[in-house]
Amino acid sequence: MRPADTSPATPPPVVDLRSCEAWLSKSVLADPQQACTAFLDLLDDIEDAPPAPEAHVQILSRLRAPMIASLAELERRYGGKALPLGQAETNAFVAARDLWLALLRAWQSFDIPGSAVPGGQALLALRALESAAGLIVTHIVARREPDSDLWHWLHRCFARAEGQGVAGTPVQEGEQRTTCNACYAEVLLLHLARPTAASARELTWTRRWARRWAPKVVFRNSTESGAAAVDLDGCSAPEWTRADAAGESVRFLDCSDVGRSIRAHLKHLSEGDTPSDLGLGRDTTQPAAGNLLTTLLRCWTDVPMSRKFPRRRAEAVAQLACGLTDIYNVLASEPFDTGTRSRTYSHRETEQLHVFQRTLSVTDKAVPRSAGERWEMLDEAADGFRVRRNQQGVRIGHRQLVAIRPGGAPQFMLCDVRWLYEASDHSLNVGLRALPGLPQACSVRSPVEDPLHPLPWSPGFLIKPAGRADPTLVVAAGSFQNGRVLEMKVDGARQTIRLAALIERGNDFERLQFIGA
Repeated sequence: MRPADTSPATPPPVVDLRSCEAWLSKSVLADPQQACTAFLDLLDDIEDAPPAPEAHVQILSRLRAPMIASLAELERRYGGKALPLGQAETNAFVAARDLWLALLRAWQSFDIPGSAVPGGQALLALRALESAAGLIVTHIVARREPDSDLWHWLHRCFARAEGQGVAGTPVQEGEQRTTCNACYAEVLLLHLARPTAASARELTWTRRWARRWAPKVVFRNSTESGAAAVDLDGCSAPEWTRADAAGESVRFLDCSDVGRSIRAHLKHLSEGDTPSDLGLGRDTTQPAAGNLLTTLLRCWTDVPMSRKFPRRRAEAVAQLACGLTDIYNVLASEPFDTGTRSRTYSHRETEQLHVFQRTLSVTDKAVPRSAGERWEMLDEAADGFRVRRNQQGVRIGHRQLVAIRPGGAPQFMLCDVRWLYEASDHSLNVGLRALPGLPQACSVRSPVEDPLHPLPWSPGFLIKPAGRADPTLVVAAGSFQNGRVLEMKVDGARQTIRLAALIERGNDFERLQFIGA
């Protein structure tokens, strides 16, 4: 609600369903961010001077579809992006968050008998719960840690539905029907699926499948063994809870039916059925769909297992470099050189060329070498690290290649980003998986066909595992073609290699097997 002022009160532009239709016909809603701002202003006006309850519900119900469409389009601007978000992406996230918050206030403002509104008390409870869930999902998609207040609001909305006896009452949603139980279970399943470790595509599939299987989740007051649970009086996300921790406000998630359904789908996939035939979505492919289903089955039904490689707390400072060129520079004794004589001009030099129409007499300067950013090391294990940065720095994306040198280590090692999120204190938290072996900087390019016009070199990394295992090559994403011939330069020595197999692919890199050509 806007701060109170002394100006005369003006009637809101929407007071009933007819004026709502007129407002929609006149409003410019093509741009999703402008649309969210317009909806937010309208909800503020309605909150300042609410219409009659029945008309209020009709207005919010009519606005729901265009609001959801605008929020879905706005999500494309901040979802799946590198962190920290840019200014435009942050603005989109804030607009979506504020609109969900305004909707939550609007749907929670009704304190009237269910018979006085269309759809009854179940509709009011579902819409309030849907808005609280939308706040959580908006943070998850933006890879931001939801505040404890958001979880508290979500739990209280569900507790209110339970207290009114409408948690399992179906509400018509277009051609389908849903319940408060399903809406609540959906966002809990999404959180339990470890979304900070999911790619943008995997998160899209997980959200779809969480909605698909949420109606099969049963909330119980007790359980014979431990299970994922929530405290309706608390402000925490769902987590694995022992059976003896049961209480009046604790709800255990029984996902046994979910597990049986997922196992059946995995069996059909192993027999050759396609994901689209099983209703998993036309954009789903194998084996990615099967791998993700296996992961979700473990997250939703299995007892959490101890790590294969226990983490050790490590309070130290680490150096971290991002981007293939910067990683090359911290590994090699000399800055990376493309081998071409082309020159790039700074913005100031370009302006001088345009204004003064003369040749610049500028000598080439060596590219300054960076030692990487300083990150706080939280813990480490044999297979990776957990690090945190509290200040601004370079943007980092999921499955991006980085180089890290823990405090006291003699050299950098290559890792890829397995999960990341921005905490409520705005620190950037990242989980890294170490690539096996010690890296050595190298340069790669396609064989030169014209000596007078050589192709530029690209940075690469030769990884030599321990023992007698063959070395692997890490290069920029999109480089692999089976049987492709490359020229590789290591410490000034050149050799011709042939790419043999793709081991793994990240966001900006590929790790490959190769043989001598």
